Amino acid sequence: MTTDATVHPWHVRALRRIPIILLKVSIGATILFLLLRKLNIKWSAIFDAARRLLMQPHWLIATLALLGLTLLCGAARWRTALLGLGVNLSRSHVGAIFLIGNFFNAFLPGTTGGDVARAVYVARDAPDHKPEALASIVIERLTGVTVLLMLTLLGLFFSGYPHQRTWLLLVVGLTMAAMFAALFALPPERTVKKWPFISRIAAHPKIGPLAQRLYAAMRICRTHPALTLRLMAWSTLQHACAALSWLTIACGLGVACAPLDFIMLVPAVLVAQMIPITPGALGVRESAAVAFLHESGVPPETAIVVSLASYAGTLVWSLAGGIALVIMHERRHHARH
Repeated sequence: MTTDATVHPWHVRALRRIPIILLKVSIGATILFLLLRKLNIKWSAIFDAARRLLMQPHWLIATLALLGLTLLCGAARWRTALLGLGVNLSRSHVGAIFLIGNFFNAFLPGTTGGDVARAVYVARDAPDHKPEALASIVIERLTGVTVLLMLTLLGLFFSGYPHQRTWLLLVVGLTMAAMFAALFALPPERTVKKWPFISRIAAHPKIGPLAQRLYAAMRICRTHPALTLRLMAWSTLQHACAALSWLTIACGLGVACAPLDFIMLVPAVLVAQMIPITPGALGVRESAAVAFLHESGVPPETAIVVSLASYAGTLVWSLAGGIALVIMHERRHHARH
């Protein structure tokens, strides 16, 4: 006799995740509450700033356009990695799956839920290239984070950020070095196969061939430098659009800040929001915005509004991912019948 858990196991997994998600939401709300209390910021000041921003529709339109360009650059970077690994999917299909991943990232803790969704969809659409599909997501993520860390390092150094700058530069620099090693310093397959543990995996009749294909795909940045340059170019353009979207929000609020310093410090906030503590980095992103953007002349309450407005813009674009998810589900449903 089959149970509901057997027929619909994802229902059971979803129910089990609800307490964890609620806990992380409460953690994010608590961080935000404590931040406002520490800075003696009243909610009325936040709402007043938000109303001022809503009275500037041209800046809001510019922000949404830049956030849309950010997603397009991310999708283009991923398709570049897919093509480099021999997975040829159309631009529209890759874009739809990327939007679906963005939909999951908007509501799940951290930024890995959308990556899992992307891997599942591409594995279904290209069943003969499952290792390459998985590797494409890892590679495009690594290149994106590596470029973001490079921009963060340059921003912290040239903006003259004073507080704990040496400590921050060291942490960011070491993390960036680890990312570079993962992209460019993986040893050849013949060397890795000599390691005892790896040799046992390679000898496995089912796992071995898949593991070898996955490892070969992960070395593509080392073996194809032109592809790596294209991936990093898309990443640079993506992060530039993201930083400019934050600047347009600040302009809409009428903030008298140093634009160049502002743009150079936004990547540090984007790095902080990747910490998978709360859904949508609630509280973490706002704390980082207050800490970093203050150096460019942005008041704390305004930094919080800029951060929340940026997240609201991503939620608007995540609706496109939700629509793409429904359309793709309906198409698959009709195809099965």
